[in-house]
Amino acid sequence: MRRLALLLGVLAVAACQHGGSLPAAKNALPDSAFVLPGAFSEQTTVADLQAQFGASNVKIGALPDGSDSGAVLFPDDPTRRAYVRFYDDAPLDHLASVTVNDPESRWTGKLGVKVGTSFAELREKNGEKFWFAGFNARHEGNVRDKWNAGALDVAEGEALYFGVDLRLRDATPAGSYPSDDEQEVSCEDSRYPKLGDFVVVSAIIAWSSLDDE
Repeated sequence: MRRLALLLGVLAVAACQHGGSLPAAKNALPDSAFVLPGAFSEQTTVADLQAQFGASNVKIGALPDGSDSGAVLFPDDPTRRAYVRFYDDAPLDHLASVTVNDPESRWTGKLGVKVGTSFAELREKNGEKFWFAGFNARHEGNVRDKWNAGALDVAEGEALYFGVDLRLRDATPAGSYPSDDEQEVSCEDSRYPKLGDFVVVSAIIAWSSLDDE
């Protein structure tokens, strides 16, 4: 009993030193906090991000792709990392997009789409034919607002669109996929019957459009 009392005393002192509570566990946030588009909107601010994820988990600065300044959520944790871009730089305002591209990420998109989801699964989840942009020299394509009113299209109550970046698997045979000369290719295009096997999601994205204003 004396040992238990001593242990409780040590914990109490530690709690006081941390503002009255112990440090939050790494995965204290629920899975619902790591969903795109989730509750994000164009009006989401840096202060909102800090309030939801903790100020120490929101790093402001240049993003890795060299684009303008933005915010990185959990920059040192690939299971929770996300890149947030804004239309305005000074100060950061009007959220443009939230992007997740780590293979081990716990972030998910609509209907559980995540990094690594196959093209075949994407077609099945959407439930409707959709269109995508063909693949560039780096074997990258994407789907943006071409879900054809399927399940992955923007729904009532959602403030952002949902999109994905696509990547060809290694050793995908030449000629089995469209090039980026084709900007609107149907997922059911009979010229490319093996896309379901050759293509995976490389990033999930929630994004806004100034055209909607």
